[in-house]
Parts: sequence; C-alpha cells; structure tokens
Amino acid sequence: MKKSILTVVTLALLSTHALADMKAGDKLDYYQPQRAAHQNGAELIDLSGQSAEALAQTLAKFDRLTPDAEVLTLAKNAVSNNQAIAPKYAAMMERQAEIRGVEVHELYAAALQMDWSVNKSIMQANTKQTLSDAATKMRGCTTLAFADTGIVAQNNDLGIDHLLNYPTRVIKTDDTIFIPTDGSHFQGMGKHVGVVLNIMGEPSGTTADINTKNIVTIDAVFAAITSSTSVEDAFNKLKHYTTPVAMNFTVADDSGDHGAIEMSVDATVLVRGDGGIGHANHNAKMKQTMLETMSMTEANETFVDSFAREQAAQNFVDFSKEKTVQGMKYILKQKPINITLYDKDFVTVESMIFDTKQGCAYVSGDNPLFSEYTKVCF
Repeated sequence: MKKSILTVVTLALLSTHALADMKAGDKLDYYQPQRAAHQNGAELIDLSGQSAEALAQTLAKFDRLTPDAEVLTLAKNAVSNNQAIAPKYAAMMERQAEIRGVEVHELYAAALQMDWSVNKSIMQANTKQTLSDAATKMRGCTTLAFADTGIVAQNNDLGIDHLLNYPTRVIKTDDTIFIPTDGSHFQGMGKHVGVVLNIMGEPSGTTADINTKNIVTIDAVFAAITSSTSVEDAFNKLKHYTTPVAMNFTVADDSGDHGAIEMSVDATVLVRGDGGIGHANHNAKMKQTMLETMSMTEANETFVDSFAREQAAQNFVDFSKEKTVQGMKYILKQKPINITLYDKDFVTVESMIFDTKQGCAYVSGDNPLFSEYTKVCF
C-alpha cells in the first residue's frame, strides 16, 4: 500500500514537472492546460505628468501594420470625424504623423488594418471550413461588464503568433490608461469610463465603402469613450457615426452604468443587460443568419465558440454573487471564455479589467491562466 501511494505521488510530481516545461505554442489539455507564462504581467510605460508631446513621441516609435489601399481611402474619410469625436487625441495623432513623416490618415489606417483584413476574409468565405479559418484570425473576442459596479473586462483572443511576437504594453497618462496597439489608442479607461472591444464583422453589420462619409476609426472611438464622463455621454458622441467594420465596444462608468455600443453602417446602438452584459464576435443578426444554414453546435464550432463564449459570459455576469475585480478575474479563466491552444491557434493572449470606480486597470501579459496581472491606478 505504501509503495502504491509513493508511486502515485512520484508520477504526479513527474507529470507536474513535465507540464511546467510546456510553453506557448504547445498543444495543451483543454480543461487543465498548464505552461509557463510567455510574458508575466504587462510592460508599463508611465507618462504621468508629461505632455501630449511625450505621448506622441512615445507612440511614434511603435511598429505599424502596412494598410491596404482601400483602408487608406476609408481612413481619409475618418480624419475630420475623428477630430469631432476625440479632438485631443486627433491633435496628438497629427503630431505623431509629423514625427514619422507621414499623413495622419496613414496612422489611422494602420490601426484599422487587422480588423479590416479579418472582416474581408469572413466576407469571402464560402464554406464552413473557410469561415472557420477566417474566424480564427479575429481580435478582441469576449467582453463583459458588470451592472452597477463600473467594472468592464475582456479576454483578447488572437492567433498564437500575436502572443509570441507582440509584447503586452500599458500606457498611463494623467487622464488615461490604455493598451497601445499599432501605436494607437485601444482598450482602456479614463477618469470615468472604461472600454474594451470585440469585432463582429459581416453579417452582424454592413461594412463601409468609399462613399461612407460618417466613418470614425476604432482608435478614435476608444479615445472618445475614455474621455467621456459617462456611458450615455460616450454613446451620444458616437451615435451618428460608424466604424468601417462592424464592431462592439463594451463599456462601464463610475456611476455604475454599463452597456455594449454596437457600431456598423446599419446603425449604432447601445445594448444593456440586467446583471451586466456579455458579448462575443457577433450580434443577434449574425446569430440568426448562421442558424438559418446550420445547427447551433455547427455554428458555434465554426465560429470559434462565439455563441458559447457569449452565453457563458452572460450567465456569469447575471448570476455572479461577487461582482468585483476578483470575481471578474475568476470569470476570465473559465472555459469557453478562456481559450488555450487545443485544436486551433486562436487563443487568449492577454486579459484586461478596468475598475472605473477605483480608477485601476489590471492587465495580464499572457492568458491569465498563466500570467499575473499588472495593476495600474490613477
């Protein structure tokens, strides 16, 4: 009997050691994945007490994607609209463009390129397999906000190469804490409102074309929301505009209001829940469209668990007994909201929680199953 127990303990220790040797990119167990963190916590760039010039100089050093010609054309239409919804951010981007020696619409286009490419591949998919392949390239996948708490969060899901090749950074200024993607303003919080995103794409909403004049780019939407005083204030800034690709921005403010601002050429709407709201890579229109041609199980498998992720997120925000930062950390670790490398290269690469009432952000440098959170507060 003693020998049997010793053997079991020894095997368990060997198994734990083997799992500890696993690294990002390895195929993992679905329910109990274990590996070392690729990046433990986020890299903080603290620009507190510094000017907009310092922010422009810092962001100007970031690498960019190379935008397609059609994206550059769309971005030109957005320049004046971006100035209207986020004037301070637009001025900083103008300065950044001067530093880099380019036109400002080129910077806006670079920040838009990835979501545009993903949406284009979805539109061109003509089989379940090609749709599934396109969906695995999506960014910004499951977003959640608790009602009444001012807490909003996201699991950011991308291809595994993004985790391996792009470090997670957080920029803090006197007025904002945000994730700088492609040298632009992405998920973050201001003194009153926090915001995260998930792409929806076609057929959740119509995609813009060169004749669409009320375009704003995604980074400017983030800047507009984080400079707002409330969820309603943010929505009122955005309700007459569209993003080039159908996008969702999940928001919460320090008065306890929350919602999902869904933007497309069709309309910009604000959706709220009871206990909160969970959102993934679709809206009700897309769900209905997909279910006209396949079963829910097939649709969910094809579209990287989008429907399961949203339903799980909604259940958690509705029924969680502790709607706190710790409660949100727990939710972001749960399957299928949390995605590890199992059968697709589409994984959770970082997580973020914005607590607007406390003025603190929490950002992991990797999937939160493996990484600690870096806490940044005003």
